Amino acid sequence: MLARQLNFVDFPCLVDTPRSERRSALMACKQIATAKLPNYPKLKVKFPSSGPAGIQLVESQHKLSFEAGDNIEVLCQDSGMRGCWFMCKILRVSEKRLKVQYYDILDCDGPEKLEEWIPSYRVANPDKLGTRCTGRLTVRPRPLEDTTTLYFDL
Repeated sequence: MLARQLNFVDFPCLVDTPRSERRSALMACKQIATAKLPNYPKLKVKFPSSGPAGIQLVESQHKLSFEAGDNIEVLCQDSGMRGCWFMCKILRVSEKRLKVQYYDILDCDGPEKLEEWIPSYRVANPDKLGTRCTGRLTVRPRPLEDTTTLYFDL
C-alpha cells in the first residue's frame, strides 16, 4: 500500500530506506507540497514598449567640459576592441569634437602615437548581453592616480 502511495521516480532516495522512515519522509513531502505560501502584495510595473524592459535611459546631469591638455579615457566601439577604455591626452577642443592623442596606440602610417578627432559627447551603443549601463558616455575623465604610500608593520 505504501509503495503505491510513494512515487519512487520523484523520490529515488527513498527506495533503500526502511518502511517507517519512508512513511515519515512521505508525510514531510506532503506537508511541504500543501503548505500555504505567504501572500505578498502584487507589484505593478509598467515596461516601455520599445527597448530593453525595465531600463531607462539616463542623461548626464551636466555636460562634461574638457580643455586641451586634459587626460581622458575613450571607450572603443570597434568590433575587435569593443568595450576597451584607452588613455588619451586632449590636443584641441572644438564645439562638438575633441582631438586626442592615444598613449598606447601607434599610428599605422608612422612611429607617432595615433591622433584622431572624436565626438565630445556621445552615448555608447548598448552591449549585446545588456550588462553595461545604458546611457554611458564614450568619453570620461581619467581617474587620478593614487600616490599614497602605505607601510605595514609585520
